[in-house]
Amino acid sequence: MRKPESGCRRRPWRGGGRIGGATLVALGLGAVWLAGAGAARADDPDNCLLCHQFRGMGRIDSKTDELHLFHVDPEYVREQNGPHARIACTGCHERSEVSVIPHRPVSKVNCTRECHLNDPSGLARRFSHQNLVGMLKQSIHNPDRLAKLEFTGGPLLAPNQSYCLYCHDEPVFRKLSDLIPLTGATGEISDARCEVCHAGQIPLNTDYYLKHVTSRVHHARTPIELAQVCAVCHSDPKVRRAFDLPDADVGYSNSFHGKAALLGAFHTADCISCHVKYGENAHLIRSKKDPLSATYPANKANSCRATACHPGADKTIAAAAVHFDIPELGRIEIGLAIFFVILTMFTFGPSLVLTVLELMQVVIGRHVHGEERMKRLTLEILKHPEGRRRLRRFTPAQNVQHWILAILFATLVATGFPMKFASQHWARLVINAMGGLGVARTVHHLAGTALVAGFLVHLLFVAGMAFRRSRQRRPDGKRVGVIRAVMSLPLFIGPEDLKKAGQLLAYLLFLRKDPPTFGRFTIDQKFEYIGVGWGTFLLGATGALLWGQQVATHYFSGRVFNIAVIAHTYEAFLAVIHVGILHICNVVFSPMVFPISRATLTGQTPIVRLAESHTEFVERVARELGIEVPAEAQHE
Repeated sequence: MRKPESGCRRRPWRGGGRIGGATLVALGLGAVWLAGAGAARADDPDNCLLCHQFRGMGRIDSKTDELHLFHVDPEYVREQNGPHARIACTGCHERSEVSVIPHRPVSKVNCTRECHLNDPSGLARRFSHQNLVGMLKQSIHNPDRLAKLEFTGGPLLAPNQSYCLYCHDEPVFRKLSDLIPLTGATGEISDARCEVCHAGQIPLNTDYYLKHVTSRVHHARTPIELAQVCAVCHSDPKVRRAFDLPDADVGYSNSFHGKAALLGAFHTADCISCHVKYGENAHLIRSKKDPLSATYPANKANSCRATACHPGADKTIAAAAVHFDIPELGRIEIGLAIFFVILTMFTFGPSLVLTVLELMQVVIGRHVHGEERMKRLTLEILKHPEGRRRLRRFTPAQNVQHWILAILFATLVATGFPMKFASQHWARLVINAMGGLGVARTVHHLAGTALVAGFLVHLLFVAGMAFRRSRQRRPDGKRVGVIRAVMSLPLFIGPEDLKKAGQLLAYLLFLRKDPPTFGRFTIDQKFEYIGVGWGTFLLGATGALLWGQQVATHYFSGRVFNIAVIAHTYEAFLAVIHVGILHICNVVFSPMVFPISRATLTGQTPIVRLAESHTEFVERVARELGIEVPAEAQHE
């Protein structure tokens, strides 16, 4: 018996063989001498722990170069941390082979052998796993298939070892605190109420039964441990080729359930949740082609809509991908992923090139013609009583909106990207620092809701501005109209802006002597603004769809959720690289604004930036204030 270390991938134990060597002989003689010192404990009637409790108990087989471990964790037995704790060693090992020291060659353990359970009342109960053999024969994991398994790294079991060891090692009860949320004042689950009756009147080992029953009502392993067990076969290339299996472990790790498991969630869906019908034994996992299988097309929706999973969902939820592996999905999903890759290349790529070229102009000291005259004009405007206010490019309300947007964006990134990259070590650290996955998800949802609400408020603000402008009169007495009002908004991108974008590129490539002139906002700032609006809309819509999927399934096919996941993920990644690299570079690390652009704090843009990038804005303010604009400062 052995207690597996939590988080380690299970590999069947190659035990057995003859224990030899002077050290073990000495231990055996010591055991004989100590055997008379006191009666053997009830949980170890054969006193095997006297030797086997030591971690160094083991040997290396000189013929096969294999390590054989014979250590048994005494805490497992004494604290009854698993079902085998109540079984004497000779319940599995032949007494005639282990009753002498050194032991005789030990036969392979037969897991279907009948054994006796030690009951506190003194009653020996007979138990056997024989009934599971019949279940396995009906399952996809029947002994005939298991006998054909060939692994890339060679055989995992020694000859004649039980096939049970492919999935099982020493069973350990899960922590009750992982299964039952209610705990006592000390943070531990108490069986004091059970002991009122079962301590004397109806003798029962309540501590053991509480752990045993609770652990078996739930899955015996955590979701990530179970995925690791299944991955032994389902991620092995040789096994997958032989049985034509997809890499289910990768697909599960990419899914929401798998990522939740990687981040420490104990109650998310695991392999058994989907592949075993509710109430059935896990040994009855059937092929998806079997009408009795939980994954049979006609039954899949009921598996998803189980009480512990998505009880309020419509049957259409079954069309959503559980093993989320994009190459294995449909053409629409693959096409959407390709679209976002291309979109990223053709938006981030050119923007990055422009940013690098602009920084090169600073490095080489390239000056714009008439820049000094524009600086003097800007200083003249600032001397005017209304000058500073008129040159402010952002109002206080807009600055507040900007910082709220920045805080919400940072919060969404901090809570969302660890869930996206759940397999990375740092992701688990970040989630744990936040208080767990549940807290991170709640914060993410609240921040997303606030971002969408702010976006809607901003749209109302813009709509109000456009409406007021549409009501104004033109010189001919007619009203401006809605279309002209929208086109006159400061951040509207029109044909002239696209023309200036080409002129700017020509200037940065030294194909044009002077750069184009801009007003209150440059072309790259306008593109960023449109990008933020589009990204907020797309992320908000897909996020709401995924958050409320149990309701959404009554209106959309489950396949829509595949599309929503891809769009939400790729758009978030596109937003992060744009904001985290390009925007931060322009408003923080640019030599003209470092360490941060004052426009984000006070609304005031540095004079150098105004003179170089916002010439039309400065000239317009000068004319409105009656300040003469030098002819040399005007640009064509």
